[in-house]
Amino acid sequence: AVTIVEQSGSPLEKVRISGGGRCNVTNVISEAVKLAGHYPRGHKELKGAFFRVFGSEDVREWFESRGVELKVERDGRIFPVTNKSETIIKCLQNEADRNNV
Repeated sequence: AVTIVEQSGSPLEKVRISGGGRCNVTNVISEAVKLAGHYPRGHKELKGAFFRVFGSEDVREWFESRGVELKVERDGRIFPVTNKSETIIKCLQNEADRNNV
């Protein structure tokens, strides 16, 4: 069983507002310690066990294998080509529905 705990009133609200509403899904930097330096409020989590197993390239492959086209910006941040966080939200919701979450 999977339980999703959300602090905000609506599911995936943090995703909706991330990256100025565009949802920065990852970065081209694949080494967790280097990547963590770009995330001052979440750097500890990026150095944890999850990121040693599921890294930046894995994130890109996961979304692209589900039909989300991604683009790399000059600073290395990766966004959906639509520039809309809704693209990422729909993908996550579809995957949750597909897996009966």
